[in-house]
Amino acid sequence: MFFLFILISRQKEAEIISDILLRAASEPDFRNLLIKNSAEILEKYNISNEAKYIIKKSIVDLTQ
Repeated sequence: MFFLFILISRQKEAEIISDILLRAASEPDFRNLLIKNSAEILEKYNISNEAKYIIKKSIVDLTQ
């Protein structure tokens, strides 16, 4: 049962990561906010520090 909970949590986090990255790709204002103040923006989402790191790394990669 615990394994199922972890699996569902990871899947939900993956969906949130995807939503944030898609929004950053399509909305320049949101992307700029995420670049300038990612900690504050990402605190609004219920995701792990690992997920936040993935988003921050991806945003940096998008801007290069």
